[in-house]
Parts: sequence; C-alpha cells; structure tokens
Amino acid sequence: MGSTVLFEQSDGVAHISFNRGDRHNALGKDELTGIENALASLNQDTRVLVIGSEGGRTFCAGADLSQITSGELTGDRFQAVTNQIANLPIPTLCVINGNVFGGGVELAISCDFRIGAEDIMMRIPAAAIGLCYPIDGIERLVSRLGVGTAKRLLVAAEELTASDMKALGILNWILPPSALVEGAMDVARQLAGLAPLSVRSMLKVISQIERRELDRVEAAQLSEMCANSIDLQEGLAAQRERRKPEFKGH
Repeated sequence: MGSTVLFEQSDGVAHISFNRGDRHNALGKDELTGIENALASLNQDTRVLVIGSEGGRTFCAGADLSQITSGELTGDRFQAVTNQIANLPIPTLCVINGNVFGGGVELAISCDFRIGAEDIMMRIPAAAIGLCYPIDGIERLVSRLGVGTAKRLLVAAEELTASDMKALGILNWILPPSALVEGAMDVARQLAGLAPLSVRSMLKVISQIERRELDRVEAAQLSEMCANSIDLQEGLAAQRERRKPEFKGH
C-alpha cells in the first residue's frame, strides 16, 4: 500500500485513511488498489472498519478525474471498491473531517455509519457540469437515502451543510472539528464491543432487504444461530451481573 492510503488495525478496530491532501484525497488507481489490499488484509477478529482522511480541506473528492480523462482509471473500477465497502460483513464508520464531493459522497454512503465535523459541506456536481452520475452509484444513493434526498444531491446538485446532512440522515452524528477524532473512536469502540454474530447477521439481513432480495430461510437460520450462541448467554449474564460483556463471536 502506498503512503497515500494508510492502514492499521488493533483491538478489533481497523483504520483506512486517505493521505493525498494535495489532490483533495482523490482516489486514483494506486489509492483504489491500496484500499482493496487493506480490505483483503482485515483480520478475522476485526469488528469494525473506520474510514477517514489524514487532513486537508477535502475528505475525499471521489475518483481522480485526471486519471479518468486519461483512460488510466474507469468509473467501474471506483464502483467496484465502493461495492466492496458496502458489502463488508462488519460495521463501517466513515469519519468526514473535510468537505466531500462527487464520488466521495458515494464512498461515504457506502459505509454503515457517518460522523462529520460541523463545518463541512457536501456536493455532487454532476448535473452542474453535464454528467450523468454512474448508474450503480445512483442506485446506492436512492436505496440508502431515499428518492427525495437523492434528487437533491444528484438532480439539483445542491450544496448541503453538516446540519442539512444530519437532518436528512446522511450524517448520523456531527461534532466540532476538535472533538471529531475522539468522538469517532468512541463510536468505533462501542461498535467493536457488540456481539459479532448478532451484528453480522443483522447487517446481512438489512443488506438483503435493501436490495429487495430478502432470503427469509437464511434470515431465520441467522436468527436461530444467534439464539443458540454462547455470546447470547454471555450477554444475558453480563446484564444480570451488571458488567461489560466479553463476546467471542460464537
């Protein structure tokens, strides 16, 4: 992985961070490869993935347009990476510490949760420059944000503040910039401390419902697996004993 994509994992929490502030953290072919390598390197005991950036005014500007123009990069390549993020079996948290544009919005929406600084803004300028946003990206924005919000972002090319994003459900939490990193870690630690079987099962069922492909037989099997798990017994015991549960994922 190059220095433009940083990766680390410990104590059940993995971090992918974009480090290309001079290019507005645009993702070129090397950065996309770095993200793919990081996803392939996730430990089995990793329970949450945090995606953020190392700084700069922009969290992520999406795909590197100069490489798309030159033919080095295709929109399908970028889409494949956002699909991988969206389909991960563990919770993903996007930490948006700067403005977010274009494909960077889709990348953030590909995550399960989003926390942002209160001074950021978001915009997808496709309609303002004459582009039709990639179809898979439109589908994800509509399925996760709803038709009305997707139209505001895509058709109206509206610029949204952090408060707008919170009101529309794009951001789950907003914090002052100085409190963002610690706030994000609090959320990540909370997610990492939950029962892995339960979290993975519900993520899978939610994903199927989102795609309108719910397999009720599989969903029932996942529910039964959780009901018969050692983790459930641990969770109930921890409640009785008023202590923090120690889930093992089985």
